[in-house]
Amino acid sequence: MAEADDSVYRLRDRPMIPPKPAGGGVAFTGTAADLVEGVYRARRLRDDAFGPIAGQFREPTWDILLDLYLAAAKGRPVSVSSACIGSGAPQTTAIRHLALLESAGLVVRSPNPMDNRAGIVTLTEEAIRRVDDWARRVRSVWKAETPLPGDPVV
Repeated sequence: MAEADDSVYRLRDRPMIPPKPAGGGVAFTGTAADLVEGVYRARRLRDDAFGPIAGQFREPTWDILLDLYLAAAKGRPVSVSSACIGSGAPQTTAIRHLALLESAGLVVRSPNPMDNRAGIVTLTEEAIRRVDDWARRVRSVWKAETPLPGDPVV
């Protein structure tokens, strides 16, 4: 579980590559990426809040997709092993979920130009478009001003 928590912070440590818009002129505006990062971090907080039972809440495919989206938004490459860590699942499980994403046409694996032993995983333009669309829909239904139990009364 600690490995998954570290993956969010490792996003900052990955080597930078120049961010480039996905095909069709789509570029990351920051808003969708900020929302996706919030959702991804919230999922890690959920793991902390529920402890050992949180392992039963896993959605490795979704976590991989969110992690790859955040990396793409920041112009950072993601190795296969890092994508597995970002899933919060055991490596063999994460590899299966990466294969599902690949067969669905949402990710592409390619050789790492810096290290022939490791592969790089990137989202397809279709995956980016779908996450952007999802983020817009989520943003429209989130009511951040809704008070929660324990919030100070203003």
